[in-house]
Amino acid sequence: MTSLNKNKKTWKELMSNPKGLPNQVFSNLSFPGGTFFIDSHTNNLINTSTGMLVDNESLTNFVYAHPIFLFNSTLRGSGASIQDIFDLLDYDVNNGPMLGQCNMSFRSRLLLDKEYKVDGKIVSLIEKESKKLGRIKVLDFKLALIDEFKSKVASVDYIWILPLKEL
Repeated sequence: MTSLNKNKKTWKELMSNPKGLPNQVFSNLSFPGGTFFIDSHTNNLINTSTGMLVDNESLTNFVYAHPIFLFNSTLRGSGASIQDIFDLLDYDVNNGPMLGQCNMSFRSRLLLDKEYKVDGKIVSLIEKESKKLGRIKVLDFKLALIDEFKSKVASVDYIWILPLKEL
């Protein structure tokens, strides 16, 4: 085990005192993790709200979840809310955080009435100068849904733009 790994802090340890931590501390930091259950009833509501036609004669509507569940389930099942992430980074949401990118990747379709494990990590937190926004931090993190066979079913890569208050 390298000294870097040996000294690596956990999410919980960092949350106990998040003030003034250097950006590098967050690179490769694992999310607390958790699970998310995709149920048929909620899937029907999502299909209806998004205008997706539900054909009662097609088994697809009774087996597969709407793809939007990947976005919803990873955030809700990661063990940390968006506010928890901002608290960990000691970031003031009054500065106007923005979702810069959200790239979803599927290895297979999401199944209904199934629980998935949610796993993820912060890839990086980089501070830089933006021509339009001034000083910003760019937060890059990934979350994945894992099935009962410990296979990654799908993943989401998030990039958040975090404007910083000028002193």
